Amino acid sequence: MKLILQILHTIFFYLVIVLTFIVGTFITMIFALFTKKKYRTFQFAARIWSRMLVLLSGARVKVSGLDNIPRSGPLIFASNHQGVADILLLLAYLPRYFRFIIKKELFRIPFFGGYLRLAGYIPIDREVALSSYKTISSAAKDLDEEDCILIFPEGTRSKTGKVGPFKRGSMIMAVRSGANVVPIGISGSFNMMRKGSFLINLVPITLNIGKPISFEKYKGKEPAKSDHENELERLRDAIVGLAG
Repeated sequence: MKLILQILHTIFFYLVIVLTFIVGTFITMIFALFTKKKYRTFQFAARIWSRMLVLLSGARVKVSGLDNIPRSGPLIFASNHQGVADILLLLAYLPRYFRFIIKKELFRIPFFGGYLRLAGYIPIDREVALSSYKTISSAAKDLDEEDCILIFPEGTRSKTGKVGPFKRGSMIMAVRSGANVVPIGISGSFNMMRKGSFLINLVPITLNIGKPISFEKYKGKEPAKSDHENELERLRDAIVGLAG
């Protein structure tokens, strides 16, 4: 009986995702016609949509450290990546709007890809190192005073739930822009929807937000390889500590 209820809940959840995405995107596109910063309209809609889905998922989410997030100025959110629910959780609970870097294949999906472009999200070709480097460098250059970008330094979802090694390129944006980096540790989402499974499990999830890490001293400079590696390790240590 428990498994049947879990399957029914999962099917209902997926149906809600599809229907609300289609209807919500249509409504958002209409509102966006009358706004100057159209991507902000889509990011606002994404926050409302994500909060609704997290509520319907039945996830028990505990958030701490929201006071550590500066209310103004450019920011980079850096989080570990446990599961597919991570984006929804971050969209739902972070108090500032943000864009995120996402694999380019998703931009090819009809309708969904158009939504991603209108929301200002950034496509990246993870298979081509030079292309990834140029994308991240360009995003760092365009980081304005009120812009926030989310990165997953691991580059992909964890296979074990533990924080994996960080990609060296994940630090390029921080050192190029000199922006503060806010470390985030997610715990529990790995068990909410395991890789390879479509079923949703009702599990406790924690979202811990750490104090900003400054990279101002590197702005406009090219740090030595040893400095780059040390900063990457410092960021990873912070996120591991927050993820528990």
